[in-house]
Amino acid sequence: MKPTLRDSLNHGARLLQAGKAADAQELADDLVQQFPENTPVRLFAADAASLTGDASAAIACLDAVPASAAEYPIVILKKARLQFADGQRAEALKLAREAAEVIGREPGLMHALAGILRDCQQADSAREWLEKALHAAPGDPDILYDLAMVEYHLNLPEEAEAHIASLLEQQPFHAPALHLRSALRTQSDEQNHVDDLRRRIAEGPAHPRFIAGANYALAKELEDLGRYDDAMEALDTGARAYRDTVNYDSDAELSGQEGIRSVFTGETLDALAPGYGEEQPVFIVGMPRSGTTLVERMLSGHSQLVSIGEFTEFPRLYSIQLQEQFSRDTSRTPSEASLDIDFAELGRAYCQAARELAGKAPGFVDKLPYNFLYCGYILAALPNARLIHLSRHPLDTCYAVYKTLFFGAYSFSYDLDELADYYISYHRHMAHWRAVLPDRILDVSYEALTQEPEAQLRRIIDWCGLPWEASMLDFHRQEGPSMTASAMQVRRPVYTDSVGSWRRAEARFAPIKARFEAADIV
Repeated sequence: MKPTLRDSLNHGARLLQAGKAADAQELADDLVQQFPENTPVRLFAADAASLTGDASAAIACLDAVPASAAEYPIVILKKARLQFADGQRAEALKLAREAAEVIGREPGLMHALAGILRDCQQADSAREWLEKALHAAPGDPDILYDLAMVEYHLNLPEEAEAHIASLLEQQPFHAPALHLRSALRTQSDEQNHVDDLRRRIAEGPAHPRFIAGANYALAKELEDLGRYDDAMEALDTGARAYRDTVNYDSDAELSGQEGIRSVFTGETLDALAPGYGEEQPVFIVGMPRSGTTLVERMLSGHSQLVSIGEFTEFPRLYSIQLQEQFSRDTSRTPSEASLDIDFAELGRAYCQAARELAGKAPGFVDKLPYNFLYCGYILAALPNARLIHLSRHPLDTCYAVYKTLFFGAYSFSYDLDELADYYISYHRHMAHWRAVLPDRILDVSYEALTQEPEAQLRRIIDWCGLPWEASMLDFHRQEGPSMTASAMQVRRPVYTDSVGSWRRAEARFAPIKARFEAADIV
């Protein structure tokens, strides 16, 4: 018997949930052909296209819904989410605000709206809608967690802790909640969750994500208490568990970096066509946990600069153009194809997207650490850009990276050997950029910045071509959200507590130290 439309859509939902993109797309194409005017079919087709990574095709599916359904909140929100994924942030935010006018009292829709607002860096508005969603669905664990996370980024630790407590009453083994709870404050001998975490770990599921989240939380609290050996033991357990969930090919990653270095020589930049010179963006690059957020917050205190956060648009647009060039002649390596990119268009498109966040501010700061990969390409596309590279003691950097659970980012960070491999490649990469781009990158030492913040900040602001403003030193008093792993640290004045922190795990890091010494890095 031929399945009904409802049966087919239910089957499609299962395919989406299982991540079977090709099967879902095939079913969606078939259903659209049979039922071109059916709104649920168009919504499913949009979800299927989105799963394949084709945001533009997914948006086209939503544009084709019947006019009578075009104003449904779910349609508007899906389109906003897809436009955000496609780099159309201003349009996404505009649609989110349209949805807010017609959303009603459905908690799931309010929750979805809050997620879009959060991603568009509208943390205060996101919190408002999450509170409304929680009022409509008291105790909903997903809403509680997202609300607590937004409050964490807004520097509202007491409110976040209360919502996490409510969540853990319902779901005692919610690993992200346990991890967030540990980050909300520095734990003390009088007030901590060490025994509670050990109990939950002993009683909890043998799922790698739970083991990872709970042990990273335990490691953080043990480190706060000065119990460094115990902290490292928990950290190793958590990192091993999380590494099992990550699809990371170290050889491919490092080969890609080597490919960039092989084609982008000292003559490359001069030989390329001129880029887009209408803007002078500031890029802060480096390894994660190297002080990039600290410099971002400092520069955000300048009257002529606004931060657009960890903005992924440059690598996204670069990747799109690279794929187009490579597909034209696959006899070349991707790195060779990268030199045929239209750099002026890349710079223009990037600035257009950045301006959607920066508004009319005279200048803006892009703080995406792994843009260090693309320094030469950034200057080819944006010849007036100012690049600031944060460097920190290699072992302190690796220690800080290893003890951070990034939830999907920086997949090299969950195994010490892979982390060391990556750091050595990063070190070579920056040495390469300095050699081929002389006097185009400002190196800033994290240690020098923490020891003499005003002197270093004067260097930085002079590099940006802007006048000195003492208000930049009051970065810790800024009320705006910080959407990074350093959200709580940047609420403090400059401190030197983390200098030399790798010695807390000196024995564990001895093999990395030996490798770095052999590579002449330390």
